[in-house]
Amino acid sequence: MAGSHSDPLAHPEVRMGGALRYIAGFISTVALMGAALIVTMRHDMAYQSYVELVGGLAFLALLSQAVLYYGLDISKAQIWKSVSLILTVPLFIITVGLTVWMFQSLDHRTMLITTTFQQPTLLQ
Repeated sequence: MAGSHSDPLAHPEVRMGGALRYIAGFISTVALMGAALIVTMRHDMAYQSYVELVGGLAFLALLSQAVLYYGLDISKAQIWKSVSLILTVPLFIITVGLTVWMFQSLDHRTMLITTTFQQPTLLQ
């Protein structure tokens, strides 16, 4: 351990935070997620464009939260927290992708198909 702190407010990680950073993080996240919602509600893009744009906005929101809320950077004090976040993001994406695939193909894998009509899936 680096040292003992008798005053919790004097701890370096507590001192890194601030009301202005938290407010800026909240506002930027709400703005980016609101933009993603508006883009999705307009229905004027191709599916691939939706995925790219909404994914990009979600990545920017995640980056905004990591920097403004948690103060993550590449300094020696924060490097392992930053690395763990970077390594967790692909696992999250794989989990969401597998869940979408599973529910998209659930009907075909578990139910008897009685008609020839097939509805378009989420991935089409």
